[in-house]
Amino acid sequence: MKVNVACAQMEPVLCDVKANLSKMEKMIGEIMAQKPETDLIVFPELATSGYECGERFEELAELAATGPSREFLSECAKKYGVCLVYGFPERDPVLKDVLFNSSVFIERDGRTAGVYRKVHLFDSEKKHFRPGCGYPVFHTSVGCVALMICWDTAFPEVARSYALKGAQLIVVSTNWEKPYEADWDLVTRARAFDNITYIAAANRVGFDKTLGFFGRSKIVDPLGRFLAELNEEREGFIAAQLDYDVAHKLKTDYYTIFKDRRPDTYDALTERY
Repeated sequence: MKVNVACAQMEPVLCDVKANLSKMEKMIGEIMAQKPETDLIVFPELATSGYECGERFEELAELAATGPSREFLSECAKKYGVCLVYGFPERDPVLKDVLFNSSVFIERDGRTAGVYRKVHLFDSEKKHFRPGCGYPVFHTSVGCVALMICWDTAFPEVARSYALKGAQLIVVSTNWEKPYEADWDLVTRARAFDNITYIAAANRVGFDKTLGFFGRSKIVDPLGRFLAELNEEREGFIAAQLDYDVAHKLKTDYYTIFKDRRPDTYDALTERY
């Protein structure tokens, strides 16, 4: 199976959902005009709100199923016939005062294929969001897809959990900040090679209040090689075609890491230190 993926590198307007949705729609249109074969477009973490919203996350948070961002971007998905992944602040539908740092996969027909809630919160995020508690994979029109958000990428256990569940593509929406460009390059390559799987990662650019973001969005092949990168600090997009059969052949013919695993020796991985 071959899939055409694009990563949109954008600068969200802080605390302005309407402006960000307008920008996202414009970028979707530009990508589809230049790359009409695109099956999936990935946007950064908290693309609808910006990152340093502080207490305003409370007013900006939306329900995953019926929020204005979901409704608007579902229409965009249907209009252009493309799948979308984007990050947003999510309000729990039952516990109204509980917020999550989430990302959602929208199918090309506008349906929600699934929502992922960031498990590994970073720094000030812990003041505003509750951590997620699971690693779901979504069976979509572009294959078996898993979502990670930013700091999750630094934890090998997350991507490995997804790979063991059959993920063919791991999508990362992130706000990885300056000056940690080298670390970002390393963890994306490592997670791809660790699991012999494709990684599509969209990072943002620009400046919020105290933090700057460098971009470096990338699509990585199963051997950790960059298929496409945008290393300039500007808005834009990258695109590449992924061939899941290549990854399957690598896992079968030489990099037989899943066949050769020894789970009986890995007890220390779940110990608390």
